Amino acid sequence: MENFYAMIDELAKMPAAEREAGERQLRERFEVQRAVLALDMSQFSLSVRRSGIVFHLCQIRRVQRIALPIVEALHGELVKCEADNILATFERPEDAVAAALAINDALAHSRNDSPLGAPLTAGIGIDFGKFLLIRGKDAFGDAVNTAHKLGEDVARASEVLLTEEVKRRLPPELALRAEPLALSISGLQLEAWRILPG
Repeated sequence: MENFYAMIDELAKMPAAEREAGERQLRERFEVQRAVLALDMSQFSLSVRRSGIVFHLCQIRRVQRIALPIVEALHGELVKCEADNILATFERPEDAVAAALAINDALAHSRNDSPLGAPLTAGIGIDFGKFLLIRGKDAFGDAVNTAHKLGEDVARASEVLLTEEVKRRLPPELALRAEPLALSISGLQLEAWRILPG
């Protein structure tokens, strides 16, 4: 992260005539094109208020213990866990979708895996595009922002939402059932898809 921010700081000081070359160097070093999966646990604020932060931290760790092995098994790369969110990237959009569905299925069947016994649910958003990736630390770009918006602001408990770009890149043999959504998020008009059960 220090090298990344050092390059950003240098860019901010550059005269406009040099900035394009500096940005190109930054992109050459950090830019990737991948699927981004953003998971957000459902009802974080309500759960903390009702049951307290320690209980909720236990729930966050349960979700991480369930989700992270699935991300790894489906060729994903964890970017970060932050509060009740998980951010991961995948070379192939179909692996991101498979991971999202497997995570939600595993969460649905996790009620009896802990003395806490409380149900675990999450909303998941997936986008595909170019963005800046600092491996194992953070990611920045439109695809990251859109995945977060879908996962945090739009997806309800146990829902997986995809952008049009993700759906377009999925192989036809996957035969996902999905319904279209026309969304307006923070002034952004977005065509998305909600994966249907079954």
